[in-house]
Amino acid sequence: MSIPNHLFPQRYQRYWRYWPAVASLLSGTLLALCYQPWGIGSLVWFWMMPLLAALWFSPERSGKSRWKQGFQLGYLSGFLFFALNVSWITRVSLVAGTWLAGFAAWMFLTAYLALYFGAFGAFAATLGRWNPATDDPSAPKTKRTLFGQSFAVLRISFLNAAAWGGLEWLRGVLFSGFGWNGLGVALRDQLVLVQFADVIGITGYGFVLSFAGIVFFCTAIRLILEIRSRQRIRPHLDLSVALAMIAGIVLYGLTAFTTPQGKTVSLRVRLMQMNVPQNEKWSEDLTVRQKVIFDYRDLTRAFVKTDPPDLVVWPETSIPGLFSAPWVHEYLNDSILKGENFYLATGIEDTELETPDSYNTLTLLRGNTQSYQMYRKTHLVPFGEYIPFRRTFPFLSQITGGVVDAGFTAGTSYEPLILEKEGHQIGLIPLICFEDTIPALARRFLREGPQVFINVTNDGWFDGSAEPWQHFENAIFRCIEYRRPMIRCANTGVSAYIDEYGSLYDRSGRESQPRILRDPITGSTSIRGSLPATLAVPLDPPRTIYAVIGDSFSIAMGLIALIAAILRIITHRRKPTPHDQEDSPNPESFQTREI
Repeated sequence: MSIPNHLFPQRYQRYWRYWPAVASLLSGTLLALCYQPWGIGSLVWFWMMPLLAALWFSPERSGKSRWKQGFQLGYLSGFLFFALNVSWITRVSLVAGTWLAGFAAWMFLTAYLALYFGAFGAFAATLGRWNPATDDPSAPKTKRTLFGQSFAVLRISFLNAAAWGGLEWLRGVLFSGFGWNGLGVALRDQLVLVQFADVIGITGYGFVLSFAGIVFFCTAIRLILEIRSRQRIRPHLDLSVALAMIAGIVLYGLTAFTTPQGKTVSLRVRLMQMNVPQNEKWSEDLTVRQKVIFDYRDLTRAFVKTDPPDLVVWPETSIPGLFSAPWVHEYLNDSILKGENFYLATGIEDTELETPDSYNTLTLLRGNTQSYQMYRKTHLVPFGEYIPFRRTFPFLSQITGGVVDAGFTAGTSYEPLILEKEGHQIGLIPLICFEDTIPALARRFLREGPQVFINVTNDGWFDGSAEPWQHFENAIFRCIEYRRPMIRCANTGVSAYIDEYGSLYDRSGRESQPRILRDPITGSTSIRGSLPATLAVPLDPPRTIYAVIGDSFSIAMGLIALIAAILRIITHRRKPTPHDQEDSPNPESFQTREI
C-alpha cells in the first residue's frame, strides 16, 4: 500500500515526496512530549503511528532498497527525539568552560542513540511491513479466512514489538548502556499499569506498548478501508487481543496494590538537600567551601538534637574533601557524629594513598569514622567520571575541558551496606548517580531479608533542565521491579522516598502529602532543605520474577526478531517472495478487493 499523491492539493504536490520525512519527525516529536519537561505520557500509545505510515506506505525510491529507506526514516525520527530528550547534556558546557564540550556531547549521544531507531525502521520497513490490501499476501483470495487479516496484524505487531523491545534492552547494555527513557517510563504516573514490571522489567514495556500501539494503528487503517469499500465490518481479533493484554496488566496492578504488606521494621530517615551550585562546592575560595561544610554541620546537628533519626543521608560528593583526608575524619567525628547512635550515609570521594586511584563512594558511618562501610561506584559514566580511550585519543581531554581531570576508578564490590535496627540487619543497596537507572546493576545487590535502595546523586550539572526529573522518573522503576523502597537524596533535587510500588505516598496514612522535597508554592525541587520520613521496610520482601530472570523476556523478544531477520535475509537472497511482488499494490484496488 502507498498513499497516492492525487489526494494532496495539486499546488502542494511537489512537496508530497517529503511526507515520509515529516511523518518521521512528527513521531520523534510526539515521543519527546511523553517525557519531562512536557510529561504528556498518554501519547506513548500513539507516537509510533506517523512513523509506521512512513515506513509502510511511502513509495520506494528508485535505486534505494527498502531497508535503507526504513533505516533513514527511523534514524530521522530517533535523532529528533533524542535531540529534544537529552538536550540537557549541553549544560556540561557550564562546568567544562567551553561550549564545545556540551555541543559535542549532545550531538555524539544523539547520533549514537538514533541508530537504534534506525535499526527498528529497517526492520519495520521490510520484515515488519504490513500490507492491508490482503489477508495473506501469499495466499489465493479463495483461501482467505475470516480472521486472516487479524492474524496478519498480530504477526506484524508481534515481530515489530519484539524488535523494539530487544533494541531497548540492547541500548541499555551496549557500550556501558544508556537505557534512558524507554517507552515504559512514560507511564510513570499510571502506577497500576506498570506493576507488571516485576515480571518483565521496564524494558519489557517496550514490547507491550509497541504491540498495542501497532494494533491500534492497524485497526484504524482497517476500519477506514472497510468503511470506504462499503463492506461489512470484519472481526478484529487483533484489537481484542491487545485490549485483553492491557486489561490483564491492569488487573495485575490492582492485585499488587491490594496484597497485604506483611511484617515491617520502621526506619526513621532524614534527607539533607543543600542545593550547592557546582561552582561553589569545589571553589578555589576557601571561605565558599567552608560555608558548604558548615551548612551540612549546622542543619544536620539541628535535627539530630531535636528529632533524632535512625539515618541521615547526604547526597553524592556532598562535601569538598576526600574521606582519606585527616581533616574530614576530624570534621565528621567532632562536628557530625559525636559518638551518637545514628547512621550517616554520605556520598564522598576517596583515594588510596598507595595508588593514584580515586573513587566515587557512598559511605555509611555510625558514631565515628572507624565504623565506616564503603561502597565504591562500579558503573562509571563515560566522559562524566572517566574518559574512555583517553590515552589513545588525547584530544578527547581537550574537548571535555574541565569536566573530567584524572577520572575515577570503578569499584568491584556488590555487597549492600548494613544498618542495624531493632535486632534486624537492614541491607542498604547503594546506588550512586545514574546507577539507579540500571536494572541489572541493582539486581546484583539483592539479598534475603529487609533491604532498601539508597541513591545519592548530584544533578547540579544539569540544574534548571529536565534532567533531574527524567533521572528521578527512571529510578522509580527499580522499586517496582524488585519490590524494595528507595531513599533518594540529591544535591539539587529530586530528593524523595519511593515505596516498593513506585508511589511517593505513605501507604500507612500517617502522611497525606507526597514524600518529595519541593517548594510548596512554586513546586520547584531545586531548593535547600531536609525531608523526614518513617519508612516501613518489609522484613521479608518478595523475590520477584524479574529478580530471578532479569531481562530474559526482552532478550528473548530481541532474539526472535533477530532470527526472523536472518531467515528473511537468507530466503530473500534465494528468490523473490510473493510478498515482495505485492509490496506496492495499486491503492485504487482497495475499493474492489476484499479487506
